Amino acid sequence: MLHFRSRNIAGVLAFVLAGAIAVGAYAFTASNTVPAHSAGAGAAVVSGYTISSPTNYTFSEDGLTMTEVSFELNKAASDVQVALSAANPVKADWVDCGASEASPFAVTCKFPAPVAVAAGLNLSVAAVSTGTVTIG
Repeated sequence: MLHFRSRNIAGVLAFVLAGAIAVGAYAFTASNTVPAHSAGAGAAVVSGYTISSPTNYTFSEDGLTMTEVSFELNKAASDVQVALSAANPVKADWVDCGASEASPFAVTCKFPAPVAVAAGLNLSVAAVSTGTVTIG
């Protein structure tokens, strides 16, 4: 009789354990939610800017360095950056000029450190119509 009772208790315990595992598994699956969201892709035309002449440079009193450049764009820009360098510019060469002015869309950039005339052979301009320019 003791042997029969042990089997019944073991069976009941196995049944209770299986039920607890099932309830626990259900609790975990019932709590997962994924909020609604959007994803997609699109395309738009990206056109460039035209820098109109003259491009004006401001030189130091001794004429050996450039301290500022100014020019006009053919349309408004929310942000403009320039680099004045001897070759292809690196990230450290770029200076943020801010937004262009209202028509005629003038841009003036002051260099934080004067640029030697010999090093200022290449003017690079990056401009965007919305947002900010980010040089990587």
